[in-house]
Order: sequence, then structure tokens, then C-alpha cells
Amino acid sequence: MKKFLPIFLLSVFSIVGCESYSQDDYEEVVVIESYAVANRPLPPVRVSKTVPAEIEYNFSDAAITNAIVQIVLLDENGDDEEVFPYQIAEGNQRMYNPSPESKLHSVLPTRTYRLDVNFNDRDEVIRAYTTVPDQVEIIGNVAQNLVYQSSEQLEILIAENERTQTQSVFVFSTVAQEPTIENLTPFYRASVENGNVELIDLINNASGLINEGNFQRNPDGTVTLRFPWIGVAFFGENLVITSSVDENLDGLVRSQQLQLGGSTLPPGEIPNLLYNIEGGIGVFGSLSSDTIATRFLRPVNSQ
Repeated sequence: MKKFLPIFLLSVFSIVGCESYSQDDYEEVVVIESYAVANRPLPPVRVSKTVPAEIEYNFSDAAITNAIVQIVLLDENGDDEEVFPYQIAEGNQRMYNPSPESKLHSVLPTRTYRLDVNFNDRDEVIRAYTTVPDQVEIIGNVAQNLVYQSSEQLEILIAENERTQTQSVFVFSTVAQEPTIENLTPFYRASVENGNVELIDLINNASGLINEGNFQRNPDGTVTLRFPWIGVAFFGENLVITSSVDENLDGLVRSQQLQLGGSTLPPGEIPNLLYNIEGGIGVFGSLSSDTIATRFLRPVNSQ
């Protein structure tokens, strides 16, 4: 199966540049954002700072460009095995990229990495860890054509892999290859026509988190995932990306859903976002993914 860089990160795992602190007690905090993908080059690292609530957050303005950044591969004892220095990107990207020698390294599945960030002119010492999920491998035959909302649901069979956390957590994402308004499925077309969402925001359409209560683990160790119809925004050819996420991304997204109203907790009891960053906020997470292509067909009675 073709490996595909999951661009849904831009929409699913987005980090805002401010925290829900009381503004009477506002204190500037360093914000980190980086996502490692199994069997891909080391990821860029964004380093910025929070801004007061009355100021609109803009990464270019909030970026910190004089940080000292490195990612470290740890051995089985938790000691440093290999250190990968980073450098600030040229131009206006204002993020940190692996140095030329570090670009040769591909992120290793099931291994643990540490992110270190410190400064010459700030007191913060930033540290974060991620254990990369084992490589997702889609096996078996996948339907090339499926009638939208028919009884034949898209099933994806994942090869047995090594667990790196208490439970496996997956995310689906569809990337439409024919993204026109005429090809929108009924629910999403109504949303676009009512002005609730922009068509461009649906081209890459991600599901929510799928934990072990929502998929089938087979006796041979394989996992069967059933793709939900709500994930189909466009008829026609689609790439369907299946990703396994680490516990950092899992915790962040779940807590973000609470922040955005995904619970019945009273406002005063809604917990803060879960970050895995020591000395700051943000996320240093990892995932692995595999991709298939399929075509979603209109039902016979649709117009």
C-alpha cells in the first residue's frame, strides 16, 4: 500500500496559541507543535509564545526564532542513542527544520523520541516525549467502488502490529480527488449551501478518534475498521487514510473536544487541554498511516 503523509493534521491536530488562563494572571508561555510520522523524515518544529486574549494570535508574529532545538532518539533504557540538531528555516516559515545531516533519518516505528528546546534569553527548558505507533499496514482487498450509504460499508483490515500504548487509537481521513460542489454528498452539500462550512474545508475530511470499543480485533491479531459514512464528503475518487495516533495526540484531541462543547460538564468543570510538554504547552506527538483509494458512487435514486 502507498504511504501517504496525513495532511489532516492541519485540521484535526491544530493548536491555538493561547491557553485558557485567567487574564488577571496572564503569563507568557512557550508553545510547541510538532508531529512525527513513522517512516517519514524528522518533522518540523514550531516554537512560539502565547499572547493575551485581547490580541489575535498569529504564528508569524508569535514565533520564537532564537531557540535551541533538537530531537533525540532514545534507546530501550531511555538513554540518548542519537541526537538530531535543528536549525531555523530560511525565508518566512519561521519554524525549525532538521539540520542537513539530521534530514537523513527516518522516524522509527515503536521507538521513543525526546524533543528538547531551550533558549539563551529565556529561562524555560522545554522537554517532551513521544513513542511512535507501529507502522499501519492495510492488507487484503479493498472495494474499488462503493455505493454511498449502502449496506456494504467500507472495511479496512490492518495487519497485526506492536502495541505502544494501553489501547490503539485510529483516525480516518478522506482526501477528495474530485472536489466540486456537484460531487458533495447531501449532508455536506446542505451545509455548504447554508453557509455553515466552506467547500475547501471539506476536501480533507477527518473522522473523530476511533478507539478499541469501536473496531474489531481479530483472533489472528489483525484489526477490522469500518469506515463511517459521515466521513464521506464527496462522491467520486477519494484517498482514505488510516492513521494510528500516539497517546499525546489522543489526549489532546479528547480534551479539545471537551473544550469545544463535546460534553455535558458545567463550564467551571471543563478541564484544561492535555499537553505533554514539560516547561510549556502544545504537543509533540506521533502517528503512522497507510492509504487506499476508493470511489464512492451515488445511489441509483439520487439526483
